Amino acid sequence: MPFLVGAFGVFLLALMDALIKSVAAAHATPQIVFMRFACGLPWAILALAVLRPPMPGREMVRAHLFRGALVVLTAGLFFYALAKLELAEAITLAFLSPLFLAALAALILKEAISPAVMIAIVVGFIGMAIIVAGKVGGGVFDLTRILGIAAAILSAFFYAANLVLLRQRAQTDALGLIVLFQNLFPMLMIAPFAYMVWETPDPRSWVLFAGIGLLGLAGHLCMAWAFARANAGPLGVLEYSALIWGSALGYLAFGEVPSWTTWAGAALIIAACLAVARRQTGR
Repeated sequence: MPFLVGAFGVFLLALMDALIKSVAAAHATPQIVFMRFACGLPWAILALAVLRPPMPGREMVRAHLFRGALVVLTAGLFFYALAKLELAEAITLAFLSPLFLAALAALILKEAISPAVMIAIVVGFIGMAIIVAGKVGGGVFDLTRILGIAAAILSAFFYAANLVLLRQRAQTDALGLIVLFQNLFPMLMIAPFAYMVWETPDPRSWVLFAGIGLLGLAGHLCMAWAFARANAGPLGVLEYSALIWGSALGYLAFGEVPSWTTWAGAALIIAACLAVARRQTGR
């Protein structure tokens, strides 16, 4: 069950990424990051009212302040990459996060990584490498593209660090508080930067920002629930399924046609996800 919920969370976040890309041309990255969390905050407060968790302690608040900083770095870098790269390409580069995640989970959480999971991660990495080779081989390496690729890779590292801390905190912290802090702290941290580049959204952008906030909250709720019930390393492999959603959404929304290398890599990625899910469910 955690793997199904986690996979649904990945789909919701991929849909959020498509909405973010659609507003990236009209608004600067700091404003998009701010609006993503500001529009998610009312839903987080609603979840808090429904779940009614206990009051947080100082240690919990400090931990989630640090998580807030990681979330800002992750979102800011990835949103920048979405503005500079194709949707499927940005998501593909984010697939480095399971590699970072498995290593950080072993180092910080002392989680054992089984040979089967290691093989699945390697297979997923090979699939990612095929896709990147296809993109880079036919692309133009200008400065904007280099910065976009670098931002996506750095975002993957900070995202992995955030998921390791999420796994750690999800064992003890109430779900309602996790989602509240994940929206409140990043919003407050990015607010001064968003103010400096603020452009008043038009009605279409307001609707998109509202959808971004809702999808982001729902996706992270699913991920937090799943990470409280399964190891971080195996769950990280499910991130690879975002390529399927990213390719489909990129085609439908932006006319981006995936190359044969994208589909070849996707086949390996799906195989890796299924192998880990099958091992975890014992089927």
